Amino acid sequence: MYSKYIRPFPRVIRIEPAGACNLACSHCPTGTIKMQRGIMRSDIFAALIENMKKNMDAIKVVVMYHGGEPLLNRQFPEMVRAVKHLGVPLVKSVTNGMLLNQQLIDDIIDSQLDAIEISLDGASPAENNLVRRKSDYKQVVANVKALLDRKVQRNSETPKVFISSTQFLSDPNDLNNSVPPVPPHLRSEFSEEYENQVTFKCTWAMRWPHMEVDPEVYDLYYDPKDEGNRNYCDLVEHTMTVRWNGDVVACCYDLTSKEVLGNVREADLETIWNGDRYLSLRQSIDTRNFVPLCDKCNVVKPRVYLKLKQSVPSEP
Repeated sequence: MYSKYIRPFPRVIRIEPAGACNLACSHCPTGTIKMQRGIMRSDIFAALIENMKKNMDAIKVVVMYHGGEPLLNRQFPEMVRAVKHLGVPLVKSVTNGMLLNQQLIDDIIDSQLDAIEISLDGASPAENNLVRRKSDYKQVVANVKALLDRKVQRNSETPKVFISSTQFLSDPNDLNNSVPPVPPHLRSEFSEEYENQVTFKCTWAMRWPHMEVDPEVYDLYYDPKDEGNRNYCDLVEHTMTVRWNGDVVACCYDLTSKEVLGNVREADLETIWNGDRYLSLRQSIDTRNFVPLCDKCNVVKPRVYLKLKQSVPSEP
């Protein structure tokens, strides 16, 4: 049982520059759930910076991303620069890549962002465009290559570029590979001169909390080997997530603010981190008396995967 004591400040801080998104991905709560979304105001970000200044001995990683598209915030490069100025060892972000242009690429390189993940999903370009609604595979690839080319031109080692690729089950036996293989079309797309400039990061698509799964697009596959009901979650022990409006939510999977634990406009991060709401959440996990958010989360409950139902052509 958890007792009420002063917990060490988390080593990972997640900041959401923008809660809105220019896509409507079918496998993401941001793309399927309607709710108020916006851009982080400068005063909220300034409050975060002041809070972080007092805890720099603890903070090792800042993730400039939560559920929305961070590049919708025009101040994104300046925000990254401000976080790096604090001395954070690793600052990274995730983007759908659609908004990258030459000016923004230069601004991102100048910001000293350490790493950026760019999302390209599915087993083919057509599958990417099917599940990542409003995305354009060819445009994203062109934008990624423009970023890689500009890094070479400027002799810049940062940001490190990752291609984040979510893959969908076609057969339960796919799970014999805990990590899906890199799709051949992506290997081919970034071969030759780009081969050593990108790192692939592939994961299986899962159903996450408060995700409205379209039954015409996906079947759900419940992993029979996963008995679930785990009573530990690293995310509530070592990571703090701040949404665009200043709300502190339970974790990176709370994309619809189901568990709001405080707001940086009303209390500092240390107070929220050691507050009663956080304590209650940790206790609920420890006792397996899960709140609704956790009750459908693959971290503590049996894993549920997305199996793409409709067939798509191999080429867009």
